[in-house]
Amino acid sequence: MLQRFLEEGLRGKSASTIRTYEHAIKQFEEWLQGAGTNLEEYSRSDVQQYIDYLASKKKTASTINKLWSAIKLFSKWSGKKVAIEDISVVKQPDIKKQAPKSLDTKERNRLIRELDREGSTRNYAILMTLMMSGIRVGELVELDISDVEINERSGSLTVRSGKGNKERSIPLNVEARRAIQKYLDERSDDNEALFLSNRLERISVRSVQHLLGQYDVHPHQLRHTFIRGLVKANQDIAVIQSMSVWTTVVKSPI
Repeated sequence: MLQRFLEEGLRGKSASTIRTYEHAIKQFEEWLQGAGTNLEEYSRSDVQQYIDYLASKKKTASTINKLWSAIKLFSKWSGKKVAIEDISVVKQPDIKKQAPKSLDTKERNRLIRELDREGSTRNYAILMTLMMSGIRVGELVELDISDVEINERSGSLTVRSGKGNKERSIPLNVEARRAIQKYLDERSDDNEALFLSNRLERISVRSVQHLLGQYDVHPHQLRHTFIRGLVKANQDIAVIQSMSVWTTVVKSPI
């Protein structure tokens, strides 16, 4: 039944979306088996209890909502709309109202793993570029392919439209270089923009914000994380200022 859903219910969806939904429904199926039922016979109570179970396991709102979205689509496809009526789901947090703060090591690694497993080379490259360079989202979307230089042992990013119209060059570590190169290797278009939308146009700030919001992350948190890493590494203040275009940098947790 799951295979038919992947082939029929997700026809036209991207490979990464199909993998995400397959993983979500398999998780739901495993839980149902433990509860004594299956994908053909589950009820509304099963769905509600599964959502409550996820919340009790301290799953993030974004994770629960992604699983819930998969269950809704599967239920509609399989003719079990009654099983998803009036389900109480944890509310997605309003990222805009949360004060940006840097990610700790555990949060940072969790975010990297989740986007890597998603399978989208573009999304993963966007994350690694923001996290490893400290640039703003507005700067990211203005980048062209020509602004990136990638060699075997080094690489850099030239930001030409930063705050105050200051041009600066930012080194890229091996993880960022690898992510960007893998994304570019999959491209077959002739668009000059470094990152493209699903419509093969230059990606927008809103699209990047929405992408990160699905993982409970504010774009500015990645910038804070980058700067905090430089401060913890005792990087020279002048270097930090030149890379981040911050006029003030304090040696305290950001």
